[in-house]
Amino acid sequence: MKLPINNKDYKAMTPAETTPERLVGTHLVPANLLTGGELVILAIKPSGWFVLIASLPILISAVAVSIIAYVVGIYQRNSPTETVLCLCAAIGFIRIIIACWQWIGKTYVLTNRRMITVRGVVRIRISAVKLTDISKAILTEHIAERITGTGSIYCLTDAKGTPALLWNTISRPVEVHEIIQSAIEHAKRVEPPSDRPT
Repeated sequence: MKLPINNKDYKAMTPAETTPERLVGTHLVPANLLTGGELVILAIKPSGWFVLIASLPILISAVAVSIIAYVVGIYQRNSPTETVLCLCAAIGFIRIIIACWQWIGKTYVLTNRRMITVRGVVRIRISAVKLTDISKAILTEHIAERITGTGSIYCLTDAKGTPALLWNTISRPVEVHEIIQSAIEHAKRVEPPSDRPT
């Protein structure tokens, strides 16, 4: 994407015009997702690290149980060490397969009107929040995400009956967070907010 030389012109551009092309994966957007006049600003999938990070609690538990079973097997010949080890390996493998399936079916889309999470491969489920209803977009990074250079974005809403929205384990979290903030600010300038609860 070629940016204007004049900095004032750049600031005047909409988020859709300033978003790097590598983050606008329009091929990821399901058909019939957009409404009239809605433009895609951002369309990404979770980082590949999502598979490992989502599986980490189960994998750590499986490793811990395997170590205990192995140690017990050293001192007790009749303990079912091999069975436990195979079971732990199978559980860890199944969890990774499930995480891969979740990654395949998950897409994050930011438009000039909404922030959207698409889930599912066979049965598509959509969660969306209007940008004008988002009170705060928070960038979080737990230990595993910091190590892998990823992060999650948690959006709080003011609208009645609208749940918060979470984008898990994304690449370039700081850059994506800045784009979301810019889109929210732009939407609130050009579009009136939804009715707020009294």
